Amino acid sequence: MYYIGMDWADQKYDVAIVDHNGTIVSQHLTFKKSLAGFAQLLDKLRHLSENPQDCKVGIETPNNLVVDFLVDLSYPVFALFPGAMKSLRKRYRTSGARDDRFDAFVIADALRTAQAGSKAPSVWRAVDFGSELVREIRLVARDHHDLTAEHVRLSNSLRSTLKEYYPEYLQFFVDVACPCSLAFLEAYPDFDAGARLTRQQLADFFKEQHFRRRETVNKIYEIFHRPHFKVPAALISTKKLKALACIKRLHALMPTLEEYNQRIKELVEQHRDGKFFLSYPGVSYLTAARLLAIFGDNRELYRDVRELQGRTGTCPVTEKSGDDFRIIYFRRACNKFYRDVMQLLAFSSLRAASWAMKFYQKHRALGHTHSHALRCLANLHVRILFAMWKNRTCYDENIFLAQRARHLVAQQKF
Repeated sequence: MYYIGMDWADQKYDVAIVDHNGTIVSQHLTFKKSLAGFAQLLDKLRHLSENPQDCKVGIETPNNLVVDFLVDLSYPVFALFPGAMKSLRKRYRTSGARDDRFDAFVIADALRTAQAGSKAPSVWRAVDFGSELVREIRLVARDHHDLTAEHVRLSNSLRSTLKEYYPEYLQFFVDVACPCSLAFLEAYPDFDAGARLTRQQLADFFKEQHFRRRETVNKIYEIFHRPHFKVPAALISTKKLKALACIKRLHALMPTLEEYNQRIKELVEQHRDGKFFLSYPGVSYLTAARLLAIFGDNRELYRDVRELQGRTGTCPVTEKSGDDFRIIYFRRACNKFYRDVMQLLAFSSLRAASWAMKFYQKHRALGHTHSHALRCLANLHVRILFAMWKNRTCYDENIFLAQRARHLVAQQKF
């Protein structure tokens, strides 16, 4: 068995190879990030063994072209959890000195010692992209998540800009980034431009936008004719440009998000596990795609539900020493995408399932914050979804409530 450690950079990879005894086979290999470099790497691996299963590759990230290249050729690839490399270096050097070649050796030898058991321990995770369909779902769901974050950032930037030169506008719409709001702000980007409109002109404008709420139109007209702060002209002209720039970027982003939503719906309907996740309370097509990205279609990927709870960051970290000393604190080392998915699912389930709201209220009554209570609820969701995914069954609230009642009875002391 050979263990290959790879330290990646933008244009190259430093590679170290050790065998099952820890003997260094190669330590000063460098391959370029190019087709020729990948061919050289493949030649080296095939020179070691024709069987890809005889070579285990370790790297610090699962998102790299060389990872896709090796996984497609059936080489077992293990990704190191972020932050673990700093601790692993101390096993070999106490001085703190480091370079790319040394890091490659550390990865290779750490992977060798970690493979004593049948499965990789917690600092490593096997890279498994799953089927082509779930691979595409994962990529689309992650990109949609990033684009949504960009939309939120632009919305917040627009709101912050309006506070500086046009604070009255924040009273017009609950969401300043909705299409109707953006159209009005683009046409009348400052207070004076909007204040010149008559009530009928306001009503006609919103009618063109298919917005016919008369009370909102009256509210906007009244706000325009109240006394307001006199904002310096230089501030208005400068911040107006920034607001219009945010609007243009939001206009460009929204059609793309719609395209992603449509593609996500198509992909989820094609996947055989999509119906399992769609049956869960509070799950839309978008959430189902993100859950498919987390779970995949390899039922052997996770050893148990606790591993998945750790990756999603829903369970806390416990530090215990002796009989009396015990600390529980927030888990920071996790997949942030996974955490966001489960936190949003917990929030959306509050209205979709009465038991979820009761569970949330119970933790709020214990003095937990809103985020803490949602995290506890998300931890429960992971357990239920994991069982559904493992058993290939749709959600049945009657089964869940019956099992929960049996659990509560079993916990009582007679």
